[in-house]
Amino acid sequence: MSREQRKLRTDIVFKGCGGLTDAFDDAIKSAWHINDEEYDYICEKATDEELDLFLGGNGKFSDMKKALATVDKLINEMYNSI
Repeated sequence: MSREQRKLRTDIVFKGCGGLTDAFDDAIKSAWHINDEEYDYICEKATDEELDLFLGGNGKFSDMKKALATVDKLINEMYNSI
């Protein structure tokens, strides 16, 4: 599932005012258009380098392109393993 396909999802739950960590999680889920299960899967399966890119990297376009490919790959892997 590509980021474009995830754009209009309704299954993403934002926790709102639960604290700083919830606000951070909500920002990541909003930016990537992912739900809690996908977020957890990415955090479990991604390498340290992939996680750095996923969480913002250094802002280079090439790094964002790699991050997008990684997120798409991991989400597809998650749904293909079900």
